[in-house]
Amino acid sequence: MKKFVLRNGEVASVLGLLKADVYVDNGVIVKVSSDVGKAGKSDFEEIDCSSKVVMPGVIDVHVHFREPGEAYKEDFETGSAAAVWGGVTTVFDMPNNKPPTSSIAALKAKRKLIAGRSFCNYGFYILFDGNNIEEINRASGICGVKVYCAHSTGNMGVFENSLEKAFKEIRRDKVLVFHSEDENCIEENKKAYLAEFEGREVPASVHSKIRDGKCALMMTQKLCELAKKYKRPIHIAHVSTDAEMDLIEQYREFGVTCEVTPHHLVFADDDYEYFGNLIKVNPPIRERSDIFGLWKHLKMGNIDLIASDHAPHALVEKELPYVDAPAGIAGVQTMLPIFLNSVNDEGLSFGELVRFCCALPAEIFGLKSKGKIEEGYDADIVVVDMEKEKTFRREDVLSKCGFSPYVGNLYKGWPVKIFVGGELVCDEGKIIGKKVGKEVF
Repeated sequence: MKKFVLRNGEVASVLGLLKADVYVDNGVIVKVSSDVGKAGKSDFEEIDCSSKVVMPGVIDVHVHFREPGEAYKEDFETGSAAAVWGGVTTVFDMPNNKPPTSSIAALKAKRKLIAGRSFCNYGFYILFDGNNIEEINRASGICGVKVYCAHSTGNMGVFENSLEKAFKEIRRDKVLVFHSEDENCIEENKKAYLAEFEGREVPASVHSKIRDGKCALMMTQKLCELAKKYKRPIHIAHVSTDAEMDLIEQYREFGVTCEVTPHHLVFADDDYEYFGNLIKVNPPIRERSDIFGLWKHLKMGNIDLIASDHAPHALVEKELPYVDAPAGIAGVQTMLPIFLNSVNDEGLSFGELVRFCCALPAEIFGLKSKGKIEEGYDADIVVVDMEKEKTFRREDVLSKCGFSPYVGNLYKGWPVKIFVGGELVCDEGKIIGKKVGKEVF
């Protein structure tokens, strides 16, 4: 593996930007020197990063790469290619597969299926189905335990009678990650709203009414109370409302952390008119007041991390009538460009971006050697050109689904070189490297 030095760039950390050279040897950062541009060890290949930012690779703790069982939507090769193209060097893959990853045997089969086929590093969740606590407690090398509190893609919801069991009986060294919506609330809304459209086409905008903010808030309240009762840290995925964030703030002392997605920070319910089912997602797109509220909490540092919830589907499925179309948005490829653009617009600072997308994901999920540009850390590195302006085009989409609601958007600030374990895997928007991704747990 090459020795190289990234010269003359600005290195990004949670504290901001510092002019420094970054030395890499055998896939590890061996030196970060503020003695910029000075000749170092002669056997290090020099890569000029003048006018560029050198940041840690993004850690996306929430993707659905669809293997096993639905490789026609996505597979680990296409999903991981999309990830590194967008500056994501580590992903955590969700367990709602076919069959679901809910046992040690299923986990072993998934590991075998994925080995050697990923451009980025990866970890796997195991699913809590209400009856598999023994399997979960015996499972090793997982990033966390996913608990669906309502049916989403795959109908794997676990309801109230089993929720408390997860808090009480799952080993405390396992990170519990929750999809927080109340199934009973959703079912009641569904009956009421779909009855209004009997015999008529149901618009996609009804989705945000059926799975309304109250359904999310009800379950988030229950989860926070259980976290307090059992004094057990939990992580709540894809928080979508301002009210949930106000609530979560009251339970911080009990170890409640949370994430927000790009689509809940970008799209509002009036966008259904243009996008239709393309932005049907669980939990749904909310009102513009919620977008404002989530951005407010992000800027206040109340939200811990940003994750894509990359969930691709075939276009032919998205073009079905609303009641039949699956929920999910492909977003791993555009997550970093969206927020680099926000940095350029002064909506976020570089320090905040690194905190939400690199440092805190590593800290919360226990990745000891990732998320920072520091000596001894893995050389998962993204070189960013903050002056580069580019429109995200349909032909840029590397996900197997082949489309994205972000197509046509102009972003300023793009990843131009992506290193995974010291290997250059993507250069100026072209995948050039090998599938060097490794399991991280």
